[in-house]
Amino acid sequence: MPPVPFTQGSLFGEADAIGYGSGQVYDEMVNGQGRLRPHWQTFMSTLGPLDADQMAQRWEEARRLLHQNGVTYNIYGDPNGMERPWPLDMMPLLLPAHEWKAIESGLIQRASLLNAILTDLYGPQTLTRYGRLPPTVIHADPGFRRAVHGIRVPNDVHLHFYAVDLARAPDGRWWVLSDRTQAPSGSGYALENRAVIAKVLPDSFRHCQVERLTGFFDTFKETLLSIAPRTSAAGRLPRVVLLTPGPYNETYFEHVYLARYLGLTLVEGADLTVRDRTVYLKTLSGLEQVDVILRRLDADFADPLEMRADSSLGVAGLIEAVRAGTVVMANALGSGLMESMAMKSSLPTLCRHLLGEELRLPGVASWWCGNDAERAYVIDHLDGLVIKPAFPSLSFEPIFGTQLSAAERSALVERIKRRPWYFVAQEQMALSTAPVWQDGRLQPRPLVLRAFLCATPSGGYAVMPGGLTRVSTESGRLVVSMQSGGGSKDTWILAPRRADVASAQPRPALANEPTSSGARPSANDLPSRVADGLYWLGRYAERAEGALRLLRATQSRLIDSNMPGATLQVRPLLDLLCSLGMIPAEMARLTESGPSRGLREALQAAVGDPDHPNSLRSHVLRLHRTAYSVRDRLSMDMWRVVSAIDRQTQPPKGRMDAASLLLRLDDVMITLAAFSGLEQESMTRGAGWRFLDIGRRIERSLHMIALMRGVHIADLDRQDEPLQAATLSVLLELGESVMTYRARYLTSVLRTPVLDLLLGEEANPRALAFQLAALDRHMRALPSQGVGTGADPTGGALAIVAAARNGLERSDAMASSEALRALLDTLAMSLPDVSNFLAHAYFSHAFARSA
Repeated sequence: MPPVPFTQGSLFGEADAIGYGSGQVYDEMVNGQGRLRPHWQTFMSTLGPLDADQMAQRWEEARRLLHQNGVTYNIYGDPNGMERPWPLDMMPLLLPAHEWKAIESGLIQRASLLNAILTDLYGPQTLTRYGRLPPTVIHADPGFRRAVHGIRVPNDVHLHFYAVDLARAPDGRWWVLSDRTQAPSGSGYALENRAVIAKVLPDSFRHCQVERLTGFFDTFKETLLSIAPRTSAAGRLPRVVLLTPGPYNETYFEHVYLARYLGLTLVEGADLTVRDRTVYLKTLSGLEQVDVILRRLDADFADPLEMRADSSLGVAGLIEAVRAGTVVMANALGSGLMESMAMKSSLPTLCRHLLGEELRLPGVASWWCGNDAERAYVIDHLDGLVIKPAFPSLSFEPIFGTQLSAAERSALVERIKRRPWYFVAQEQMALSTAPVWQDGRLQPRPLVLRAFLCATPSGGYAVMPGGLTRVSTESGRLVVSMQSGGGSKDTWILAPRRADVASAQPRPALANEPTSSGARPSANDLPSRVADGLYWLGRYAERAEGALRLLRATQSRLIDSNMPGATLQVRPLLDLLCSLGMIPAEMARLTESGPSRGLREALQAAVGDPDHPNSLRSHVLRLHRTAYSVRDRLSMDMWRVVSAIDRQTQPPKGRMDAASLLLRLDDVMITLAAFSGLEQESMTRGAGWRFLDIGRRIERSLHMIALMRGVHIADLDRQDEPLQAATLSVLLELGESVMTYRARYLTSVLRTPVLDLLLGEEANPRALAFQLAALDRHMRALPSQGVGTGADPTGGALAIVAAARNGLERSDAMASSEALRALLDTLAMSLPDVSNFLAHAYFSHAFARSA
């Protein structure tokens, strides 16, 4: 559709009230006269009259997309939960091509300069030796890693990925606020922002001819492959992994997103080990050598032997492997030194010395208090400056001199004099503003643009045609931070002509990259931690389903006494709830008038109390946590289902009546069934799926055995016939076998056929025999080489399963009460050992060897 003509009055009727055109700051959308800047005109015309209801609908669509995709930014100690939804404003930041070209040139120069400084400081150190850079700036910085000094990096490239925070001054010029050289974050969120906004505003995106982002990430992946120390053998690519601190890191979503987008293996420190100065990935088939590590872990925590000894996030011996040249780190360890604010004032001089050029993209004027002259200037001009930590390891909020009282100013001066090297002062800058949609209208908010660069295989740098724009929470707040509740925007770089928009073309193969269709990775190179996580994901999913079926069966009978046999069937159900630790023993009975208040409260707690160790909610929380830790191995639909399960089992704000609770349980059952269906119908039958299903089969086996023992099935013949029938009916329902029983046995509910159906029937997916047969098939298909001490790693587990199957097949196994009791007791003790054998064989790598 053609752009809708834009009428100025639809936006600027309250221009003075919202601050547009005030002239105090640079506004990205309008000039000082309140008129649209030229590059905004097409975009605004595609939005139409900015109807509040229509914009609210678009905002809701964006929110739903972010929620479905599970986009979060983790906030430690947040009372609303650690996983905070990603805040995205649907009004993008627009930058014209000619302006971006100038920014791009300055960014490439700056990246080359910082990389050249790192090469010198971790090499010959001529800059400090000949007075180009004060030695105190380096030696006072905890970010200078003496452990990696002298280690050569491939092609002298320390910065493989680089980010820089930019702000626009009132005169329209862009200035550098800070550099991100340690493990820059935000590029994955920029990709997700683009994916969402392109769906919500498709006409605007198309008509504005926005530059695509895919080419930048293709270049970055080529770079990672090209720096591998081992050349690609036939049918094998270099192994590149993305090292993450784990699920509790604030940007873990981005780590998962980038690993999936780039086709890398997401690993934690525990997934890697160093043997003979070589880094290996612990996989199901043994140890696989790692060539390149894309690091999202700060250097402090990378190696407990040579960095922080208390770190459990890194890999012992990693630096020695880097020193030996068997693995390459991206970014190189020690590159975080360039984040130091103390060095900023020296960059113009260093640029002239190292590159023979003037610095094209200036930084905000900075003064390091470790220098006597600069410290004196800072103290004399404190009212117009912003005080920041000199080094990234020193964390405190920026201090604005204009906001200090006389007493606070004096106290700050004393702090600066005591530890002058801790502080840097910067000129206070009025940030430019961009429009955000809030409270039914556009409002200006201060912004900071984070731009991203990556090294290219040829030795230069490429700039992402876009970036992550962050906006402040309030119009007058100059601190822009996601941790303090700031928002984000997509960043659109507008191509001058439609033909200039880069299309999403497949990445060309590298010269040494295998291209034959037979070059496939091994099906057994799954990291052991991931296999362990998928195994427990299957167990927790089945555990939640078992608890849910039991609670739903109980609740339905308590609210509908007209169900055939409902009153008698409640008794074994309450016994089962008690035996499984879901309700207290003293609550497992009914009064003459029905369930007591205490029983109703106990059932409510068994459903939704997160502090109850055996409640449905606690099982779902474990399911969600485990799924989050292996999220890169789950499809988007599977993750959405897991999120729906979590949402449906959250405790209600008010008290729920019995009918509402039952309906909620029905909804959760449907969603759990959707998870099971996706698992069976959408997951590739690889090692990951096998471990997930092994977990499910083990948990279902243990649950069925617990049900049988909980109702004392071996002693059932000692009860009267009505109670026997009620107990057997309950077991059939919990085993989802009522319809099968009715179709097969045209008689009343009897003990022997029920036991045959729930224990010995291999064709019944709920029967114990079915689970054991599936376990036998799965474990025979698991890899047997390179993980144990030489013996078959699944031998012990297979022996247990075989013994259990033989026990079920004995003719007297279910005919005699004593034999049945002994069989169930034996299975209850032996089946948990299957989990122990698997853990020892595939997860611990205590005796692992490289293949």
